Amino acid sequence: MRSGHDAQPAAAPQLPKDYTVESVLVTLFCCLLTGVIALVYSHETRAALARGDLAQAYAASRKAQLLVLFSLLFGLFASISWIIYVLVSLYL
Repeated sequence: MRSGHDAQPAAAPQLPKDYTVESVLVTLFCCLLTGVIALVYSHETRAALARGDLAQAYAASRKAQLLVLFSLLFGLFASISWIIYVLVSLYL
């Protein structure tokens, strides 16, 4: 039989990810404008965590995540479009 002393403590809430590395990578390789904005939200996430504002940190983290994803998809779209354009112009 387990006593109350054997109970595990409640897990701490998971802190939001700041997406700094991802923001830098998409800024360099995919889309400069939205990548820089994602960097700003990444910094805002860290600042909110430092001051203990979890609600603001989660909101900024979500915005950074969406901007990273948008930048990545935009970069892929632009790269594939460019490859298709070059191939069509070479062979037609």
